[in-house]
Amino acid sequence: MTQLLAGEPSSPYQASLPLPTAAETAPLPASLTLQKRHDGRLWALLAERAAPVKLRRCFPWTFPERYISLQTEDNAELAFVSDPKELDSASQAALSQALSEVGFVFLIQRVYSVEEDFELRCFKVETPQGPRAFQTALDAWPRETPDGGLLIQDVAGDVFRIEDAASLDPRSRELLWELVD
Repeated sequence: MTQLLAGEPSSPYQASLPLPTAAETAPLPASLTLQKRHDGRLWALLAERAAPVKLRRCFPWTFPERYISLQTEDNAELAFVSDPKELDSASQAALSQALSEVGFVFLIQRVYSVEEDFELRCFKVETPQGPRAFQTALDAWPRETPDGGLLIQDVAGDVFRIEDAASLDPRSRELLWELVD
């Protein structure tokens, strides 16, 4: 089931309450469609409105593919998906892909080096989780996003994001601009 919520908490789970039954949740709005677009983000299309959304898994975490809050960039909940099976097949595929990526998106805060080696580009970067090293194919280029960010996907499928390349230190910008058209 998917619910549209207005200002209510996004989690359908509270420790003292059982999970909601199908009869207790709102029916899936037929107009909700999810798309993975070229900018690398998941977009929700609802009636006449289209917006990029962030995914937030809600309790219980024992059902990681269920109970997903779709939030705007301002952290306002646009929709709530309690069961992705209620979505059309294209939306299910887009949501599944986005869920697999959301757990592996690293925010790059600094770029220490970018070197070419044996048909690979080797990055050494700083993330909130600490230093990381990853590799991309030489023909894989960072993708610019409409919000001014960059996405880099490594050979293992992990996604690295730079939210605002202009705010990076000068050396990081210099290393990146060589890779961006």
